[in-house]
Amino acid sequence: MLDTQRYYTILDLNPGASPEEVHQGYIDLTWVWHPDRFSGHPRLQQKAHHKLQEINEAHAQLRYLQTVSRPQSFRTTPRPQETPSPQTASPTEGLYQQQGKQTREVNTPKNVKDCKPNLSSNRRHFDDWLD
Repeated sequence: MLDTQRYYTILDLNPGASPEEVHQGYIDLTWVWHPDRFSGHPRLQQKAHHKLQEINEAHAQLRYLQTVSRPQSFRTTPRPQETPSPQTASPTEGLYQQQGKQTREVNTPKNVKDCKPNLSSNRRHFDDWLD
């Protein structure tokens, strides 16, 4: 728990801060300590780089610890509990059994005349387009 206290101190937060507060503290400090703000000063830029590494580590560790230590009561849906069935069925049971014969109704034309598309109107349009 000593490391956790240090992470809260790095982010300038009180121990037990909410995830939103941890994230907001992280955003605030990255704004202040970003190395690009010190582009004209190499020494300060290097110091800001090291400080930003600490801030990133603290943020990552606190976010991880908060997700791990989340109480079970905050779950949105309870996990289903499996109850053993009185008769143990194999996972492949019924997989290869033939289901009732399924028939598919196909619309078939009554005569050959219905099968031929009407090309006369399409052909005229095509001929006009070529000219």
